[in-house]
Amino acid sequence: MNMPKLTKRDIVAIIGLIILIIILTIPTYIDKGDCEVARPGFKCASVKDVMTENCDYWAKYGCDTSADVSLKQIEWYIGNLCKLEKKVTLDCNNLKLACNQITGKEECTVGLP
Repeated sequence: MNMPKLTKRDIVAIIGLIILIIILTIPTYIDKGDCEVARPGFKCASVKDVMTENCDYWAKYGCDTSADVSLKQIEWYIGNLCKLEKKVTLDCNNLKLACNQITGKEECTVGLP
């Protein structure tokens, strides 16, 4: 079986293709830093920052979900963020305790929701 001979032009094209593939795959392997949660306006934030923000909002209502209609969504969001947090060990079965742990404050009365 005869192998086709590659010209210099073919070799340059193959090398160019390899370089292009490497350049296109580099963004996949670059460290994204603390960009764990997408925010409006293509901004990134860490899970801890977003969870703290939502826990602080929830704490304004005494961590009582029945105090306002919007708090069911906040509690749901805190629960999902709790599962994503990898840097701090949180008790995601008790969101009030998890909020106290992530914020470092005793804003929520610890107990069953």
